[in-house]
Amino acid sequence: MIYIITRTSISSAYPIFAQQGCENPREATGLIVCANCHLANKPVDIEVPHTVLPDTVFEAIVRIPYDKQVKQVLANGKKGGLDVGAVLTLSEGFELAPPDRISLEMK
Repeated sequence: MIYIITRTSISSAYPIFAQQGCENPREATGLIVCANCHLANKPVDIEVPHTVLPDTVFEAIVRIPYDKQVKQVLANGKKGGLDVGAVLTLSEGFELAPPDRISLEMK
């Protein structure tokens, strides 16, 4: 689950590896920079509100269906679970909510 609050600063929520090589998580072609390192392409299910008022905390839920039996080789040479994630690109003015603004119900 991702909790987001509307404000006027920009959040850099994509991995530091991509931030070092790319100023924006989306290339001019529309491709997300994560595709430069990750070859998989999976469908996602995302739940977000249709409208959001200023200074409002809301929840964005991203689900990525994948086979949990598939393993990858870890840095220590052993097999482990897949690293699965998503990049949620929001319009300018959105930022991640600080922990004190997230309600107990959302936690």
